[in-house]
Amino acid sequence: MTITPTEESGRAAGGTGEDWTAAPDLLRRAARSWTDPMEPALGQRLGMTYQLLGEPARALDIHRRTALAGTGTPDEITSLAWAAAAHCARGRLRPARALGQLALRALRHCCDPRAQAVTHTTAATIAALEGHGRLAGHHADRAGEAARSSGDAMLQLFVHTSLAAERLEHGACQDVCDTLDTALRALDGSHDGVDVPLVLLARCRRGAAHLALGELDRALTDFTDALDGYQRLGESLESGQLGAAALVGLGDAHRERGDLGPARAAYQEAVVRTERSGDAQLLASALTGLALTRCTDAPGTAAVLARRAADGCVGPQRIRALLAGGWIALADNRPETAAEAARQAAGEPAARISRTACAEILELEAMCLADGQARQRLLDDAEALWATAQRPLAVARVAVARARLRPAPTRSPVHALREATLWLRQFGVSPAAAEAAGLLNRVMADQEPCVSVRVLGGFRVIRDGVPVGAEEWQSKKARDLLKVLVARRGLPTSREVLIDTLWPDEDPARCANRLSVALSTVRLVLDPGRRMPQDHFVTADKHVVGLAQLRVDVQEFLVAARHAVGGAQRTGSGAFASLAAAEELYRGDVLEGEPYAPWAAGLREEAQAVYLELLTRLAAAAAESGDHHSEAHYRLRLLERDPYDEDAHLGLVSLLTSTGRHGEARRRYLLYATAMDEIDVTPAAFPSAPRGTAAGRGSGGDARQLGTYESPSEQLPGSARGGHPLGHLAPGPGPARPPSRAGARVVASSRHVPAGAEG
Repeated sequence: MTITPTEESGRAAGGTGEDWTAAPDLLRRAARSWTDPMEPALGQRLGMTYQLLGEPARALDIHRRTALAGTGTPDEITSLAWAAAAHCARGRLRPARALGQLALRALRHCCDPRAQAVTHTTAATIAALEGHGRLAGHHADRAGEAARSSGDAMLQLFVHTSLAAERLEHGACQDVCDTLDTALRALDGSHDGVDVPLVLLARCRRGAAHLALGELDRALTDFTDALDGYQRLGESLESGQLGAAALVGLGDAHRERGDLGPARAAYQEAVVRTERSGDAQLLASALTGLALTRCTDAPGTAAVLARRAADGCVGPQRIRALLAGGWIALADNRPETAAEAARQAAGEPAARISRTACAEILELEAMCLADGQARQRLLDDAEALWATAQRPLAVARVAVARARLRPAPTRSPVHALREATLWLRQFGVSPAAAEAAGLLNRVMADQEPCVSVRVLGGFRVIRDGVPVGAEEWQSKKARDLLKVLVARRGLPTSREVLIDTLWPDEDPARCANRLSVALSTVRLVLDPGRRMPQDHFVTADKHVVGLAQLRVDVQEFLVAARHAVGGAQRTGSGAFASLAAAEELYRGDVLEGEPYAPWAAGLREEAQAVYLELLTRLAAAAAESGDHHSEAHYRLRLLERDPYDEDAHLGLVSLLTSTGRHGEARRRYLLYATAMDEIDVTPAAFPSAPRGTAAGRGSGGDARQLGTYESPSEQLPGSARGGHPLGHLAPGPGPARPPSRAGARVVASSRHVPAGAEG
């Protein structure tokens, strides 16, 4: 189909929502038919589309092809504004400012609300990046007035979405979340399931607001939904570079929670996509997040990533990249370099108007100080700023730091530290979050034992608070020897078994000396200064080898879980806190890097089973106490690990129904029914029991035998009599299926990684 300039001018001049929702279709048609030079009506629409898709390089290419006569028409003004926004995304403030000023001058003689809203929104973004807070607020107000006067719901959503990042920097987190919620609800059903770039971007911004408020599960939901939409849109447009904003958001949420593996995967994929799209600001965010997650295992690489991020961006992104470099330097015992990074960050223009940036700078400055009293004063100031900025998770993080680092004469009681830590954990933050560069990483460094081994979430030896580098291991077999000993729970293991495990295809008589060399290497890695007796960590004689006084995280987890479960069975007093504390110790599956090693399977499966038991008990305890947020959190974690856990599915559906979230409950029921269909198990009917009943709590058993569920055709609105809204998934007459669900459960052995982020 050929697109004529007259047709596009007519469609663009209307200023209706169609101009936004039809944009992807416009790309498909215009890519085959446009010719240079391009009329402003078509040029501004294509520029808008590419900019909203996160492809500023293509948006600028469209601007260069657009014929601008300087007549000051709404299309010309809007084209200039979109080009200025694209330069901002590319990290180029000078051309962005020049084009923005041209658009503002032309706007004096134009009353078109769309041109006014887009131009003032872009001007607000430029002013905020340059640190002009009052000017940014003025343009934001003018953009909001223009959008409201237009009556265009999509234009209002654009203004709210575009200004969300700046407002989050100032601390208006809850307001941003509420505003975007309202704007998105106003569009429900208006685009008939079409993946609209603006709506997907708005979901990412709302996810960032949820993340700022410490609502990690909601943030993950928003980012995941947005990524799914970008992937569908990318398939229709034959583009594989969409969705970087959603991937960065997923990385941030996983990093805050302590799931560093999924965080790294999301960041790495975001880096690949942004390098193609030309969005320097988003690329810097992805590189910064990746640098923070690589601090422990590859500090050199992390420092390079942080420097690269800081060199290619402006505004808050540059501040956070500089601070990331500071935290990485501090972890590498270079406090002078870290302090210089904090000074550079404080000198950035955007630091003058960003509460969150100032709070992060204060945290880094505090940890660079040797004076405990001065450090406490800076942390107090940081905590106050975080509170003003509506960042409760950050407040909890600083509270933990203050409790741990308080000087000895005024050290707070142990219970104060316990309360601060529990407060942080209630946000869903696990101890593994301290492995990413930042305040928790430095606070926890001096809390590590002399030597410990971590196998949950991957293999790592921690010595005097510092991970042992790969260069210290003289051979892979020495590492494997320690892994095997840990997998066998440190129990004395015969040398013959170890030789057969490490060198299965070689003559055992020739490998005895190799085992002795590997054993010596392990001892040297664990105690390079030979401060302890030779058998302090690893015992050995002519027949067996075992572990002695060596802390292993999986053993600590199993012990804590056993005590927590036993305490919960004996008494309800403090049971939930004990179970939650044990659950926090689980950083990931045992030896994730050895998924096919038969010698690791036993310990891995035992730890998985214990972890699922903890999650199940925590969900049930939260349901009993009426803590809906915690119950939903633990049921979602259960489903991440075991997507076929019927009790978790039905309990979550019942919870959503009881709290009035009926649409989400129906969506979750569809996911449950699909999962059951995959393993050839008949789904139970849609739950309708009160929360006080066993079925309403999702506590197990065949709910239909209890008589507490109604037929989905009777329960779900909009279903025809005698029919089922889920079609072939509905239970009913048909071939017999297994009546029991207990044997159909499949335990998922890996954590959730966002689709498209496996790289």
